[in-house]
Amino acid sequence: MVIINRYWKKRAGQKTYIVSLEVSVCPICGEVLIVIGSRTRKVVENETDTVILVIRRLRCKECLVIHHELPDMVAPYKRHSADTVERVVSGETDDCGKRTIQRIKSWWAACCLYFESILASLREKYGAALSMKSAPKKIIRAVVNSHLWPQTRSVTTPA
Repeated sequence: MVIINRYWKKRAGQKTYIVSLEVSVCPICGEVLIVIGSRTRKVVENETDTVILVIRRLRCKECLVIHHELPDMVAPYKRHSADTVERVVSGETDDCGKRTIQRIKSWWAACCLYFESILASLREKYGAALSMKSAPKKIIRAVVNSHLWPQTRSVTTPA
């Protein structure tokens, strides 16, 4: 998975195509990724609006791992948009249901220590100027693009 922040949206019927303006590189080995297809991804922008995004599937030329290219408006493995997550974490929203706000806040609280240690590592290694006071969207992008996002399922590759 790779998160991009330079892209434009192309609307076609009910679907919104994400067109990247960046060259995506593999977060594992740093090789350029090639496009192998696309897939749809639903994102809830608020309690009533759902957007269907078409995102690219990419394969690394070197390590052959498949990645999905997500726009920064998407929080990986979350239904709600990254903007919604950011507003809930910062306490600026009440346009979501009470249960949704509670779930997002508890997820963020559970991940904070993990994210903080990754950001400390990125500061040490690359001089990245990120901390837990940074915007949640920036933290999420840094964690994903360093290939350290916690996966929701484990998949074993046959030998």
